[in-house]
Amino acid sequence: MYTRVSSDKKGAKSMVLNPQRIPAREKLILSGLFLAKFDMAGLQILGFESFTEAFNVIGYGLGARPASIKNYRDEFDPVFPNQRMGWRTRPMRQYCAEVLAQYNELSMTSFADLVRSFVGLANMVTDKSLG
Repeated sequence: MYTRVSSDKKGAKSMVLNPQRIPAREKLILSGLFLAKFDMAGLQILGFESFTEAFNVIGYGLGARPASIKNYRDEFDPVFPNQRMGWRTRPMRQYCAEVLAQYNELSMTSFADLVRSFVGLANMVTDKSLG
């Protein structure tokens, strides 16, 4: 189901969609990117009622502090139209900018599936009206 998306002709690092091949720190970064980019709709598709719940489930599920997920969300907040300001007073960290460039074009559904796979939520019903 998951594949590696080929790199461009300039040799840019390719996007990895196999959760077993994504390093732990990159999973944290991707989770924060997802939450910044998709905001409340992202919470809903993942089945969370609040950012605190998302930070806790994803953070602990990845063996990290929930604040790490929040910090990565804050890193990406200035890039997306949402109510939060994030870390707008400093440049984005290079490794975060690289992850943004690699994964920014993923659809919300594909990105949500990837984040779910990191923490064992892949088979979870996310529409609360269904069950």
